[in-house]
Amino acid sequence: ASSRARLVSRLTRSILPRPSQVARMASTAYHDTSRRVFHALPDPTGAWAFTETASRSFLRKWDLSKNARARRFRYTTPFHRMNPDGFLVDFFNSEVVNEHLQVMGSDKQWRSVVRGVPKGTAGLGDGDREDANEVKNVGNKKCVKVAYKKIQCTSTSMQIFDPLKDGSAEPRIVRDNSDALMRRVEDIIQGFPVGDELRAFLLDEANGNFENELVAPENRREFLWKIFEHLVLGGASCQYEDSLSPYENTTKAVYKSLVRAKKKEETDGDETNAAVVSDVYLIKSVSVSASCATETETEVQLFPKPGHKQNWCYLCVDPWRKHVTVWYHGYVPYW
Repeated sequence: ASSRARLVSRLTRSILPRPSQVARMASTAYHDTSRRVFHALPDPTGAWAFTETASRSFLRKWDLSKNARARRFRYTTPFHRMNPDGFLVDFFNSEVVNEHLQVMGSDKQWRSVVRGVPKGTAGLGDGDREDANEVKNVGNKKCVKVAYKKIQCTSTSMQIFDPLKDGSAEPRIVRDNSDALMRRVEDIIQGFPVGDELRAFLLDEANGNFENELVAPENRREFLWKIFEHLVLGGASCQYEDSLSPYENTTKAVYKSLVRAKKKEETDGDETNAAVVSDVYLIKSVSVSASCATETETEVQLFPKPGHKQNWCYLCVDPWRKHVTVWYHGYVPYW
């Protein structure tokens, strides 16, 4: 019995890692940036919404260009979608990413996410003094944590927009046999000017179409729908459209520029023969710290007006091509 116990003890020690080994493996996922290398990619030469003339013109008209960035990167090590935490931390720690991807802080100056943060307080008001001190204290630090939300991304057609124009909306969102949006008395809802039934549906929870779930909640969680909402609401100096099609067409162009679909090998009775292969993550916050283990984590301010509905930083990961496409926008108030 004693010899059997010794054998079990030796096997246990050889199979199970020691506590120190477990700690190293857990920390490696967050701090070891040598595992993944990122390379900046040029803009595609083909149709890309952020450079193509028609869609780029609308993005400018809706004030979603000057305070936005779209960047592409390639990575070297396989991405495991079941555990993206380490991948996202490595991404924001990459020297290449910090060189090519910039965000806008409360001082309305473009800066890298982790490094190269402005240390002065130029352009900051007295109410932003706390933010200025935070900016001063994040130099030469590394990303240690990324808060994110995985966004549902399965749409391979534009059918989720059919209820807006097939006559099922009440009140009507577009005019019968027309693409024109139904106008209404101008109002301010959630800080946005609302002069048509489309924006009322997107912003007003008391709106009849919202209460009656004109668009199913699961469809409103789709990345395709979120892009549509961003484009319709626009920036602080947005020039709104009088018809639906510019929003739909530009939404389709942006969606195809950010995510990729692949033909299914087997349909299994499914009517669609394609599936989205990209994973989409909405970045909520990035926390940095010095290499010293006792250093307190500091959350980096990613947007000029934190908490606004029109702030976003989407990371779209294509594991087949090992590409990452980032779409960022920081809302800057007009006043």
